[in-house]
Amino acid sequence: MMWLLLLGILLLTVFFLYRSNQWVNYQIKFLLYYTLVNVIALISMPIFLFRPFDVENYRIVGWMLLKTVHFIMQIKIDIRNKENTLSDKPAIMVCNHQSSIDLLGMMSIWPSRCTGMAKKSLLYAGPFGPSAWLAGTIFIDRFQPGKARETMRGTVDLIKKKNVKVWVFPEGTRNHDGNMLPFKKGAFHLAIQAQIPIIPVVISTYDTFMNKKRKFFKSGKCILTCLPPVSTEGLTADDVNSLTERVRDQMVAVFKASSDEIREIARVDDAKKTQ
Repeated sequence: MMWLLLLGILLLTVFFLYRSNQWVNYQIKFLLYYTLVNVIALISMPIFLFRPFDVENYRIVGWMLLKTVHFIMQIKIDIRNKENTLSDKPAIMVCNHQSSIDLLGMMSIWPSRCTGMAKKSLLYAGPFGPSAWLAGTIFIDRFQPGKARETMRGTVDLIKKKNVKVWVFPEGTRNHDGNMLPFKKGAFHLAIQAQIPIIPVVISTYDTFMNKKRKFFKSGKCILTCLPPVSTEGLTADDVNSLTERVRDQMVAVFKASSDEIREIARVDDAKKTQ
């Protein structure tokens, strides 16, 4: 019976800290998030074995994430101009990258016949890695340029043969500083080689409900905006730099505007709560 008493005291202590300590709340929220994502990945793998490497497997994961993680984490996403993603033609979808919770925004608008491109190290990230592999994710080894180029060539062939969209985070890593890092050019080379459009997707700041540096994570809202497709028809490798900067400039402008809007919404909501 003593161990039950100790367990009860431990659980009560954790619950108290969760409710009263911002740092503990942040850590538990992310622990819960990663646990849910990996449990969903584990459940998904046997299902994916019926059609391995089919990109439509992503939609199964998306449905489960939206039914569980969205509800439990209480993050609301205001989706705008989703019609820009609904073409059945292939495209490269580029999105800013702030956190692992970007996965929720991705799955909220995930189009049919779409796969993701991810760094190879994620292949070994618990059940998530094998599940993503079985879902048809394209893993790229950024530390071996030769293999990376070979993967990109294979992706061009995949796009043409299977008529798929590819989701890329062109910053290459998460950025918590309230802006966008310079874009890596791989996605833009890919779009030009395949002669397919780029569809920019912008998720507003999370800093009204989650902040890594200040260690807080609560329920909240963000805005996800799908921009009109950017044509690459007739462009060549010489146009990669200008195309990259043009798309990034568009995305930065939308990020700043939507982030200002969501901060104002949060300010008004907080003011109402204190009345």
